[in-house]
Amino acid sequence: MPKLRREARLRCPIDYLTIPAHILNLYATTEIAGPRISRMEETVLGRLRLTADTAWRLGTTNLGVFVGRMPALGGTIERLRGLEKPDAANWVVVAATKKMAAVIVQRWFQAESGGRVAPTTLRLPRYHMNILLCTPESLHRIEADKKRTIAAIILIDMLCNVHKARGFDRDSFHIGNDRPQLVANFRNSLLCDGWAPPLMVLTQKPAKSVWTDTLARAYCLDALWFVDGRELRCFATDDGEASGSGAR
Repeated sequence: MPKLRREARLRCPIDYLTIPAHILNLYATTEIAGPRISRMEETVLGRLRLTADTAWRLGTTNLGVFVGRMPALGGTIERLRGLEKPDAANWVVVAATKKMAAVIVQRWFQAESGGRVAPTTLRLPRYHMNILLCTPESLHRIEADKKRTIAAIILIDMLCNVHKARGFDRDSFHIGNDRPQLVANFRNSLLCDGWAPPLMVLTQKPAKSVWTDTLARAYCLDALWFVDGRELRCFATDDGEASGSGAR
């Protein structure tokens, strides 16, 4: 019976009056959009726009977004630059490795200086305008005041391996940290009014080449939506425009 009640709730249209004002404000000026597709056939099902109502739906029903076929890291950085906006909602960018985080700092945060960033000396999290850069291990260090205005958690995982890093057992000892659980724990710490910011996984791999059910379980998600990363765009919107209809 609880399952039937849950399915009925998922079929109900979004009631805009139930979305808290602070969540509406998170998506007032910046947006992520791309074609929503089926997993295997990659048939276009409509267009996903991460607006307030779509984010509310994802966050309250515990759905994640798998964005496959992204370009290489340089191209992915260029796409995400559209989220950069002073005095706007924060976007948590989670790099799969510290080496990747160093490349992001060098090519994005410090692009004008042109100086090399060494992974061994890089301290995370690193803040750049409204972008919060972390690895799974440094998520817990994000300051409390920045947590209150997080619009989404964007995991850049080019080879789609982070969800497999569950640690391992040797004899009677558990060795290694559970990397996807660190992401899930951080997202759970942001839970408010029955809503948590959506988790988006960006990877070069197509969804049909990944055991996405296993990936969803690793991040404690109930299910995933799939987006074609070749056409993913991040851009600024006029105030209020982004609170309109999201997924069609």
